[in-house]
Amino acid sequence: MSRVGKLLIANPNFPSESPFAKSVIYVYQDDPAAGTIGLILNKPSESVSRFCDINGVMFPDTEPRIHIGGPVNPSAIILLHTDDWLSTNSASIGNGLRISSDNFMFMKISTGNEPIYWRAFLGISAWRPGQLDTELEGEFPYVKNMWLIADANDDVIFNYDGEDQWVRAVDLCSQQTINHFF
Repeated sequence: MSRVGKLLIANPNFPSESPFAKSVIYVYQDDPAAGTIGLILNKPSESVSRFCDINGVMFPDTEPRIHIGGPVNPSAIILLHTDDWLSTNSASIGNGLRISSDNFMFMKISTGNEPIYWRAFLGISAWRPGQLDTELEGEFPYVKNMWLIADANDDVIFNYDGEDQWVRAVDLCSQQTINHFF
């Protein structure tokens, strides 16, 4: 069963010293041979405009933040966005979403050519083949039920941030679990 389009949500009992504590991760690749890749949605960092200034792009809007997508490849810049928009290096990831990663995406957005919803990330979260299954099953050295899983929706992905986004994701998971049984 593919986890693409799912949210991995850190259980409230997740160890607080872990970099994944209170994390909400959107899974966009889940392949038995290549492993699982996702983006931490709720760990905001610097503003997109500051990042763009450093990289020579005029970006007038100081509101959007770049998020820490995960500890793997921390210099990789990725845009998660609705599928109504393309840049030179965009890939469909299903559920009406795409990821893009190229030198032109922020230039396009700064001129008003932008997707309906988008969020920028530095780095990814990745699991080698079978690793996430091992974590979810609680095989040593992992603890069972440390990750909750829910079907993602645009509201949780794009409209919240930080701990509020994590709380919304936990609520979404709870509601989906209840709906499954009733």
